[in-house]
Amino acid sequence: MDRSTSRFAYTRSLRLSVGIAALLFICFGIYVQAEKQVDRANEARYRSRLLADELRQSSDDLTRMVRSYVQTGNPLYKQYFSDILAIRDGRKPRPIGYDGIYWDLFGPDGRAPRPDSDQSISLLDLMRQAGFTAAEFERLEQAKDNSDALTEIEHVAMNMVETPGPDLAQQRQQASRILHDVIYMQAKADIMRPIGEFYALLDQRTAGEVADAMRRAEWLRWLVVGLGAALLLALWDSLRKLRATLGGTPDEVYAHIAHLGRGQFHDPIAVPAGQEDSVLGWLQQTQRQLHQMEVERRESDARLVQLADYDPLTGLPNRRLLQDRAQTALGRAHRHGEALALMFLDLDRFKNINDSLGHQLGDALLVQVAQRLKSLLREEDTVCRLGGDEFVLLCPGTDAASAAHVARKVLALAAQHYQIGAQELAVTCSIGIAMYPSDGDSLETLSMSADTAMYRAKQAGRNGFRFFKAEMQTHSARTLQLENALRRALALEQMHLEYQPQFSLHNGEVTGAEALLRWHHPELGVLSPTEFIPVAEDSGQILEIGEWVLRTACQQLRAWQDAGLPIRRMAVNLSALQFRHPKLPRQVEQVLAQTGLPPQCLELELTERVAMENPESAIAMMDHLSERGVQMSIDDFGTGYSSLNYLKRFRIYKLKIDQSFVRDIAEDPDDRAIVTAIISMARSLGFLTIAEGVETPGQLQFLRDHGCDEVQGYLYGRPLPPQEFEQHVRQHLARHPVAPLAGVLS
Repeated sequence: MDRSTSRFAYTRSLRLSVGIAALLFICFGIYVQAEKQVDRANEARYRSRLLADELRQSSDDLTRMVRSYVQTGNPLYKQYFSDILAIRDGRKPRPIGYDGIYWDLFGPDGRAPRPDSDQSISLLDLMRQAGFTAAEFERLEQAKDNSDALTEIEHVAMNMVETPGPDLAQQRQQASRILHDVIYMQAKADIMRPIGEFYALLDQRTAGEVADAMRRAEWLRWLVVGLGAALLLALWDSLRKLRATLGGTPDEVYAHIAHLGRGQFHDPIAVPAGQEDSVLGWLQQTQRQLHQMEVERRESDARLVQLADYDPLTGLPNRRLLQDRAQTALGRAHRHGEALALMFLDLDRFKNINDSLGHQLGDALLVQVAQRLKSLLREEDTVCRLGGDEFVLLCPGTDAASAAHVARKVLALAAQHYQIGAQELAVTCSIGIAMYPSDGDSLETLSMSADTAMYRAKQAGRNGFRFFKAEMQTHSARTLQLENALRRALALEQMHLEYQPQFSLHNGEVTGAEALLRWHHPELGVLSPTEFIPVAEDSGQILEIGEWVLRTACQQLRAWQDAGLPIRRMAVNLSALQFRHPKLPRQVEQVLAQTGLPPQCLELELTERVAMENPESAIAMMDHLSERGVQMSIDDFGTGYSSLNYLKRFRIYKLKIDQSFVRDIAEDPDDRAIVTAIISMARSLGFLTIAEGVETPGQLQFLRDHGCDEVQGYLYGRPLPPQEFEQHVRQHLARHPVAPLAGVLS
């Protein structure tokens, strides 16, 4: 027999065993029922005799009751006589255990037995329900009829003693003779004879049924024994074939499977000769394959550990490995009372490199930065790349002075030029430093502190480092609070615009108005734009706010013009994020179309710093806006680092002189020289000039003498809500056609 046939033989043997077991269970169930049938036959025989016995006993009890009544005249016996008849005929419920009481219908406590049920049934109906044959029931029915006939005689005897009188004793004797004469005794015999015949018929029938049931039970008993023996043989054959299929004992196979389940793949499995195709043989092949897979898995795990713990681009530890090393370093610093420095490093304007030169060159730059950082640090230090252009330096045993020294070295090394292919790049970085334990006692808190300090270093001008200070955290919390509040400021109508008039120095006319954003928070109070505008820019919410400002300002100017107010121009400031957004020209065009404001009435102000961040992009955006008829101006001129080469290419018509130069123009010769130079340069390039922050007549006179075109400031009017602004301008037009409005609002 080949191995395949052996496996199939085990399956057939197992199926045969299951079939025999099923047949055995069925036969055993039938056998149990047969045994129960014997019991049921005997039980039926017993209960049938009880019914016949009850008929016989009730007749005897009636005789005793009537004779006792005749002799004693006690009405209790007559009552018993009536109750026995009523129960037997179904006119009264049967008491519980009536087959054991008969004539004594009261217990030892003097109470009548509780009825078996609320329903009454005659003895004859009980016999009909017992399942007797016609002949058997005929005998019982005959006995019942004869018993009923006897009760007629008994009623006659009882009636004879019920009439009181002087002849009562004689009547009792006569009634007693009736109950003892030959006729009465013959009637009693007529009852007992059919009952005896019933017993004979019943014994004959039930004895046969019991015998048949016992014969069936005996036959089934031997069948169950035979099937049990067959099952044992089939199971033994299945076990023998199972062992041949397994290739060993089940315990041996289980032990090998358990070893494999526990991951013990290196122990070889021995297989007897000729059993290579058994389960044990296949386990041997599985063990070999699993062992090979385990070897490959370990190699793969080593590669995964590299990928899980190290940055795939730079090879530096990643955030996960930093967490492990930081936990170890912090534990040691805590035990030995040592300092520890955590530095966050972020490359300055790295996004510009990716956007202008491509991500491939940006990745190459990150690799070189990582190599320089690794070469700079000690062996016990850790430099990690979190992602993008963010790096973390973990320096155990480093105090604040040493951390500052390391930061300076990193800044100097990072600032050296990078040669990437044909490109030579220069990049700086900003560093935030947090110290253990003063700035935090966990990696999470130290990271938050270092990140906050790094952000402050960027705000301070980049290419530097800052240590974390508690007030930085307060500033960060304030920033987060403002950012969350900004999200609903417009929807809750917490923001509004105020307008500051702009005047011509040539004729004193109101030339325009500048829209200034104001925010009044119900809990935080009036917030300065210098505080919340940077937050809006960093969070990106300035786009929505800026569009609202643009639309509201244009609607207001159109409303003033429709009301006859001679305001020719509305100046609206643009944030850096707004100006760089590619959809800005289309957005401006839509706002002008929806409000009905002519494009030349809108002046968009752009700071000098924003314009010079990416001059070529700024020129392109200005061209798009100018093509739509919108005028552009440079705000805060003189505070940035404008290139005259780019300035002459900008599509602008006005320069706004920053108020920092105007404030001390009457006393500071440097400010006077700067303002004079700006006005002269603007005139030579064909630009208008407007000075902001004009507050004194001396400032106004200097600007008029040197040819400044327009001014705005408190001397001419503070920023006002729309209605007050309109009233202010109308008062100026009515009372001071040319002269400034100093003191009008005071």
